[in-house]
Amino acid sequence: MAAITYPLAIRSLADMFPDLLHISALASHRLHEAKDIGDPFDINAAYDAEKTVQELEPLSRIIPAVSHMHIEAAKNRAHVLRAIHATATVGAVDVLARLDEIQRTQNTTQAIINENRVMLQETRAMVMNIRLASQNAKVPQERNHYKPLQKTRSGQGRELALQVSRPESINHLPPLATIQPAALGTVPPFFDRNTDAYTLGTINSLIIFYNDDFDIEKEDNLEIRKIKFRRWLCS
Repeated sequence: MAAITYPLAIRSLADMFPDLLHISALASHRLHEAKDIGDPFDINAAYDAEKTVQELEPLSRIIPAVSHMHIEAAKNRAHVLRAIHATATVGAVDVLARLDEIQRTQNTTQAIINENRVMLQETRAMVMNIRLASQNAKVPQERNHYKPLQKTRSGQGRELALQVSRPESINHLPPLATIQPAALGTVPPFFDRNTDAYTLGTINSLIIFYNDDFDIEKEDNLEIRKIKFRRWLCS
């Protein structure tokens, strides 16, 4: 009877998440265990992988660096090993079908994690903006002490800028292909605290960055646009 070997490679948690190696409390939790295609069958591998999940779950509640993403990866790794072992020892499981199911579950889990991460970034930025807007509302009349609010809307606002642009500035909008949407929670690197110095181009750049038109309308002149942006900075 031919020796049983692994039909596919199973990466270690250390390979997937090198940052875990810097957490001393995880030194004894089998982070380096991996299987290559053709490796001899290890009867304890699936059990050990499941044991690692059981050990990591309570640690994730007391060590912030151990995240839900790490736990899910450890679970999926254990599921893959268990499916391979079941096929090898019992022959009752279609390992490829099981792996497809695991991949779908992992994709769904990752999508949920990404969505939660975006929501958390938006919430943090909104909370910070409440404080910043309060400070901006106290800016004296010379209007050169405003602080930039953090970005809270995903994407970029070129279409918004196009909709409210005055005819003389439409041709100066950057091509869509050159625009890289800024991350949530960031501020414009080009922000000028002296809003009196703003041009139509400056306002358009801010609209694109924040993906917000600041209630500006197409017929608004430059001074009204600056007034509306200042009002947004204080809201």
